[in-house]
Amino acid sequence: MLNFYLSVLETDEDKQEFEKMYIECRQQMYNLAYSILHNVQDAEDAVHQTFLTIANNYEKIKRKNCQDSPRYFVIICRNVSINMYNKNKRTAEHFTEIDDNQAAVDVDFLANIAYEKLMSVISTLPDSYKDVLYMHYIYQFSVKEISKMLDITVDNVWKRIERAKKLLKARLEERE
Repeated sequence: MLNFYLSVLETDEDKQEFEKMYIECRQQMYNLAYSILHNVQDAEDAVHQTFLTIANNYEKIKRKNCQDSPRYFVIICRNVSINMYNKNKRTAEHFTEIDDNQAAVDVDFLANIAYEKLMSVISTLPDSYKDVLYMHYIYQFSVKEISKMLDITVDNVWKRIERAKKLLKARLEERE
């Protein structure tokens, strides 16, 4: 990842300074992010986002010529981690509000449909709906994994799955 951040910087001097700072601060930032997020992948994402922010704004930071740069970097990491934590919390709260009875009805309805018939109707759905259904139900990817693969939000993945199931149910009822 270091090479990725260095590619954003222009001069060799900046690259050397950034690399030194990266080596000095990386573990401290990871420990801080992990203490907030309690998740290895999220902590790594927070550190990555922090270093990306630093690299993109390195000219401004360098002009300040601040001796407290590591402290500044830790502050950025803390804020990124807190924002990720709050976003994850809001997402989790949003999905705990889903009506369990509605989900049970959808599962019961789909359980009575022959697999071949179901697959043929899924193949007629728009690609955005078809893709999330395949990835979630056929390939067993989590919503978070699908979100990362498709570069869309977790909420967007859930919404696509919900809309796809409604459209699928309507098309299956039309065929009957």
